Amino acid sequence: MKEIGAFFVFGFEGLESPSHLLTSIAKKWDVGGVCLFARNIDSPDQVKRLNEQVRKIREDHSLIIAVDQEGGNFQRLKPPAFGTYPPAAKVNVESAEEIGIRMGRELASLGFTIDYAPILDVNSNPDNPIIGVRSFGNNPQDVIEIGRRFIHGLQSTGVLACGKHFPGHGDTSQDSHLTLPTVKHHEKRLRDVEIAPFANLVQDDLTVIMTAHVMYPALDPQKPATFSRIILHDLLRQDLDYRGLITTDDLGMVGSTSHADLPDACIEAFTAGCDLLLVCEFHDRHLEILERFHEAVGKSKALQARAEESFRRLRSMRA
Repeated sequence: MKEIGAFFVFGFEGLESPSHLLTSIAKKWDVGGVCLFARNIDSPDQVKRLNEQVRKIREDHSLIIAVDQEGGNFQRLKPPAFGTYPPAAKVNVESAEEIGIRMGRELASLGFTIDYAPILDVNSNPDNPIIGVRSFGNNPQDVIEIGRRFIHGLQSTGVLACGKHFPGHGDTSQDSHLTLPTVKHHEKRLRDVEIAPFANLVQDDLTVIMTAHVMYPALDPQKPATFSRIILHDLLRQDLDYRGLITTDDLGMVGSTSHADLPDACIEAFTAGCDLLLVCEFHDRHLEILERFHEAVGKSKALQARAEESFRRLRSMRA
């Protein structure tokens, strides 16, 4: 089942497309996408050439080419070589759509297809070490209205937006890159604040949502959101009626690896309902991950059914 590679978005080192992605992995597994970081970026001409190279990984040239371009200090394409954008906290209702359009036009011209933005987390905890100015504000309604306009502007250029981090990373005092945080609020508070931006924007053509490597005991006392079928299927798919793609955050983050080793994390996240599995680091484990995932899908009728669901969503997104 070569097609299972379509569920993976990999990171890599260097300013040129790595040979292992273009040869052994691409030919055997038909990988779905790549994510670029500062380590892959030098100049506009170099990025454009690189994206043209990596697009060849998929024979149909439908490769997902993603980047984290939020604005302020949280962007991989840094000025002055690339455009200057304010941090989300400085974006307002009047400027959001224009900023989304300007950012989307630049990303599209360079060959990107998905921007891992905007942050839809409500910045409700001043001690949060990872969200802060990346959020549109500390009021859910502000995040909804500014987010809606930014998403509309970005997606009008042909670049897909990705709302993150579901169901909300705004009220943590820890960074999920470094540990597994917990949000201890009761369900009503979560729905009124953390979940509210996602609940309002899932019907506005938001094509991709990224999960949080965070525990929400009021929703699922056993598993972080990325691995929780209760949160991703029962809440996001059924209750909120979301029909787009669900992507993990980087599965190499400690918030993920503290729950499960990387190959197992990929299988568990997919089982829970994630369509795209983001592996930005551990480049030497790509083949191991793909082989373990292929084996698990081959043995499980339930995973085969999940794969068919995700294939349908991916085909719709590519169209």
